[in-house]
Amino acid sequence: MVFAAGNAEMAKIHSEISEKIRIIRRLDFSKDYRIEATYAEHQQILKALLAQDAAFCLSILDAHIRHSRNEVKKITLEMLSSSPA
Repeated sequence: MVFAAGNAEMAKIHSEISEKIRIIRRLDFSKDYRIEATYAEHQQILKALLAQDAAFCLSILDAHIRHSRNEVKKITLEMLSSSPA
């Protein structure tokens, strides 16, 4: 989505941030339900972008980031609790 916006500087920053949070993204995509949810959330973000509804887009994007962060925390805790002591 960032690259499609056509802002080279924003795309560069996004790429740098993505590299820093790569492990989080991998954890978030370790569960099928998270992959489906992420695609659905991205679809909502794209619809808001296409509608040029900046406020709604920011709201959805913020919710997406918070939801992803919370799910990764939950996945991490599940992994830690299921690992042998």
